[in-house]
Amino acid sequence: MASANLQRRLGLFQSTVLNMIDMVGIGPFITLPIVMGLIGGMYIYAWIAGALLSLIDAMIWSELGAAYPLAGGSYHFLKESYGKEGAGRMMSFLYVWQTMIQAPLVAASAAIGFASYFVYLVPLEATGQKLVSGSVIILVTLLLYRKIDSIGKIGVLLWAGVIATLLWIISSGFIMGDISQPLHNMMTDFNWMTLGSFAFGQACVKTIYSYLGYYNVCHLGAEIRDPGKNIPRSMFISVMGITILYLALNISIGSVIPWQEVHQWQAEGKNEFIVSVFFERLYGNTAANLATVMILWVALASLFAVMLGYSRVPYAAAADGSFFSVFARLHPSRGFPYVSLLSIASLAFIFSL
Repeated sequence: MASANLQRRLGLFQSTVLNMIDMVGIGPFITLPIVMGLIGGMYIYAWIAGALLSLIDAMIWSELGAAYPLAGGSYHFLKESYGKEGAGRMMSFLYVWQTMIQAPLVAASAAIGFASYFVYLVPLEATGQKLVSGSVIILVTLLLYRKIDSIGKIGVLLWAGVIATLLWIISSGFIMGDISQPLHNMMTDFNWMTLGSFAFGQACVKTIYSYLGYYNVCHLGAEIRDPGKNIPRSMFISVMGITILYLALNISIGSVIPWQEVHQWQAEGKNEFIVSVFFERLYGNTAANLATVMILWVALASLFAVMLGYSRVPYAAAADGSFFSVFARLHPSRGFPYVSLLSIASLAFIFSL
């Protein structure tokens, strides 16, 4: 089938939802103990610094997304910034090719993270974990193989699970933990030398990684209604909302599991599932298992948003005549770039193994 135009069906709420579930994946649950181990009681400062840097970056993305609300995001930004017929054409072309490798690797890493947390529920050897990660890629591909408005509805459902998980963690720590302890550590452990240290920089790299995804809406620019307003709004709502949730999440977990204990885990080379341990201490094994299932839901939601956004990049380039024309094909009845989606999904499946 010949290429066609994507339809603008996603409103502010749905685009914000897809942004937020892209940001909150398995990342914060893995990086949280790493950040604690790196800088001790100052770990919350690293999350604040990550939020500020992400907000500054979001200002740039929102301006570009509002100016060029097209499928593929960065593909068009590079071409417009550096000249359609000059360096911009080359850079946008190279961006598409690196996306064909980067996107499947990002998706595969999310699937592997899912499998590694799944081990808390069902002990698996390496082969079993690979089967789980590969199956997750297939499941997400099936969920994405539909119209964009249906995808928006699935995104809202996944987002509800993400928010419920975060609120459960936050409320549990605030009600049953000692939230004064992590706040006390922020003040008593503060040190300007640590703030300017390599360790703090490493911690910020981890927190920024957990915030990434706010620009996902730019990849879907051609499918956003009133993009000049909704793209910037979606980005700022996402960053501010996730910042509040992440800070509350850190305080909550720190109120039950002190950073000194987490530091000891890392010194001993232990791979602890910090949120599962958190719930096990508060409510017991059954609650810990349920919490782990909900974290897997969060990881699945993030992978859903990641593959959705990246699948629009090869399509955009092909529709522009700068990539293989087959990638410009839309599904004959559902109107989404199915060749692009299936290509990225296939590579992600291979990489996840």
